[in-house]
Amino acid sequence: MASLYWVEAALAGILPTAWMYVGLGLPWALALLPTRRWHSRATVAAVALALGPAWMTAWMLILGAVGAQLNMRLLTAEWILAGSAVIAAGGGLIAWRKRHRFVLKAARRSPFALDEKLLIAMIAAAVLLRWIHTAFWNFTAYDALWVYGFQGRLYFLEGLIPHSIDYYPQFVQLQYAYVQILIGEINDHAARMVIPMMHIGSILAAYLLGEGLMNRRAGLLAAALWGLHPFVGRWAFIGDLEIPLAFSFTLAAAFFLRAWLGNTAAARRQDALLAGITLGIALFTKPTAGAFVWGVLLLFGAELWRTRLRIRQWMPRFKVVFWTGLAAVPLGCVWYLRNLLLGHEMITLPLEFWLSQARRSGDYLNWIALAVIVGFLICGWRRRVSLQRFAIGLIGILLMMAGVLASNPILYPDRANPPMSYISRMEAAVIVLGLCLIGWSLRRAVNWRASRAVSVSFWAFLLALPYFVTWFYSYSYHYRLGFAIAPLLILPTALALSKGLTIERIRGWLPRRRMVYGGILLLLGLPGIAAAAVDVNWSKVWLLQAGLDGPMKKYQAFNPSLVEMVFGLWDDMAEADKPLVVLAPGEQRLPFFFPQTPIIDRLAQDLDEYEALGATHFIYGAKARQAYQQAGIDPAQTQLVAALGRQDLFTKTRSHYDGTFSYELYRSKDMARRHAPPSRSRFPTLHDAKEIVFGDVLRLWAEGLHPPWIFKETPITLQTAWQAIQPIDGDYRFVFELFNRDSQQADHRWVLELGAHRHGYYATNLWDAGEMVSELAVARIPEDAEIARGADYVMRLRIFDPIREQYLPVEIDEQPAGDFLTLAGSFRVGRP
Repeated sequence: MASLYWVEAALAGILPTAWMYVGLGLPWALALLPTRRWHSRATVAAVALALGPAWMTAWMLILGAVGAQLNMRLLTAEWILAGSAVIAAGGGLIAWRKRHRFVLKAARRSPFALDEKLLIAMIAAAVLLRWIHTAFWNFTAYDALWVYGFQGRLYFLEGLIPHSIDYYPQFVQLQYAYVQILIGEINDHAARMVIPMMHIGSILAAYLLGEGLMNRRAGLLAAALWGLHPFVGRWAFIGDLEIPLAFSFTLAAAFFLRAWLGNTAAARRQDALLAGITLGIALFTKPTAGAFVWGVLLLFGAELWRTRLRIRQWMPRFKVVFWTGLAAVPLGCVWYLRNLLLGHEMITLPLEFWLSQARRSGDYLNWIALAVIVGFLICGWRRRVSLQRFAIGLIGILLMMAGVLASNPILYPDRANPPMSYISRMEAAVIVLGLCLIGWSLRRAVNWRASRAVSVSFWAFLLALPYFVTWFYSYSYHYRLGFAIAPLLILPTALALSKGLTIERIRGWLPRRRMVYGGILLLLGLPGIAAAAVDVNWSKVWLLQAGLDGPMKKYQAFNPSLVEMVFGLWDDMAEADKPLVVLAPGEQRLPFFFPQTPIIDRLAQDLDEYEALGATHFIYGAKARQAYQQAGIDPAQTQLVAALGRQDLFTKTRSHYDGTFSYELYRSKDMARRHAPPSRSRFPTLHDAKEIVFGDVLRLWAEGLHPPWIFKETPITLQTAWQAIQPIDGDYRFVFELFNRDSQQADHRWVLELGAHRHGYYATNLWDAGEMVSELAVARIPEDAEIARGADYVMRLRIFDPIREQYLPVEIDEQPAGDFLTLAGSFRVGRP
């Protein structure tokens, strides 16, 4: 079983987290909510979980930005606590002044049904298990290491937000920094204690979405469908932005749709303002929340069409749009304006490479397909559809599912990757045909205009549509990126189930039938409950893994190659007499381990650029290759990567290959030696000539050969030093021949690649004019080589030009010497 060190480490983050979410959030939840909503514990809790970190991170953003401007450490525990105490007091004062409006006697509520209690218990069990695993793990996921965890550490160390930081907004990162600043140390386990609060908030938001628009039962079903989904359970404790974004996006949607469908002007304005505030939080979490704005505009466009532009009819809903937008501006725009003022991109869009990775698979239509199937079956179960129409609807369902499953990578492995995973036109036509048949079969069973469930589902889907289209078409390379709208897509299913599985209907069942129903609910919920505890293959239970007994062991569990590089850099830092500068193209996670060490993510291509950067180390591997290739560069053809095998310039100190990622750590030597001739003592020449030139482009500076006697068991060591007289336009071949003087033919030939390594070699077309290239090559005579024992041999060197398909002419002291150079005198095969 794993060591329990993480329990004590995580407990350190409980009090700071409680102050932010409860001490700061609760007063402002009571301050902003109308007193008639104070009775709704779920509403108060959800708003508190949203407003607490919103106020805290907004205050920290001010401190961090001002500190960077003044070059002062303002992100300190004293400044943070003082400001948050004032903010909390302000919210408490407003709530205290509103208290006389609060009616102490709450409205009478019906007790929870048995299946509702079971759903609540399963959600609670899932949240508890995910909370434990949030504490158990440190940051291990790619994005958490690259951005959120790294920036949290950096702000703790720097005490400010450097001007160089841009890209993602700061809602999550500043929370990680806040906990570590208050406890006074870098501690992943403590910092991660904010993650369960955001996850609980997302479940409460899903509940409020259903409860506020329909009833409590619909809310519980929506919360269960979201909270007990295995994919959600697997990502609930990772620590990236998708769950927090789902929280604020869903909460904004819940308040906005309540305002949109509300009756009184005052209630609409209050809900619209709350929607705007939570939308601002979503925009402060991730730029993709901007799709909510497009959803709002789409709804308003539909309203204009519905009302035929009659101003008295659309004006109430225009006011909802206005108040929502107005309330979203302060927190929603502050980060993007800051970037603009500092000269950064206001919004940094993902690389075009990711657009090519979008799967556009039928798998991502699952929530829509589920809503259609459940809605149809509920209508059929309630006997609102004739047998004939029910059969036609079933055919429609079969057609729809055939189109959806046609691109499923499990059923059809050849459809796993883009563009094969894209839904074809034929498959899309089959899906549309199936939906048409289902709609036709239900046309008399459902009052589409009068049904509250249909109306709510329509507006919810319309609100989610811009986000869904953008994600599905451009960014569907991972299912988690659609989490933000998942509760909105879940809502129709929850509404349909609440209509079909009513409390009264279930109470009318026989006890045995109710037991079977409860067992089915439990079986459906168990995968979501257990998802956090096991690996992706459901083969390991994390808490039972004895090897995960320290933070580095846990990093290694997911990133063994990266951690090997970290160990190597730590070793070199301990021995180095100057700070390290690491060039790591495409590797975005390394700064997490070295927040204040220069880690340069740059696609350097030549050695002069590498030297100009002052780099002391170079990391090359899978991420670097990917980064070069995405930029249209073949890394093996760059001078820098090709030179990694030059032992006079680089020393490989660490390497690791785990099947997915591969990394190699190189320590740089003195780059100036590229232009310094080697000493004759190091490279003794066998010639007395002052200058040996091949084809007016290469000067042989020195050469050495060992041993003087050749026999098959002994390797031949060839040591040469070359200088490029001028730029070379071809990749020359260095040919060494074991030449038989008796038969006047080469009995064996070696073609050597200078600086050869795992990724290529140092081709001559990459050499700079005047550059010195030294090579130590070891050659062996193959066992099956036909070598004449006792014959008279010499070793010859030739250079072949593949472009002109000829050997370069040789000049010795400006005198022609044919097209080869004899490296050694007489050899005899055998022992001396």
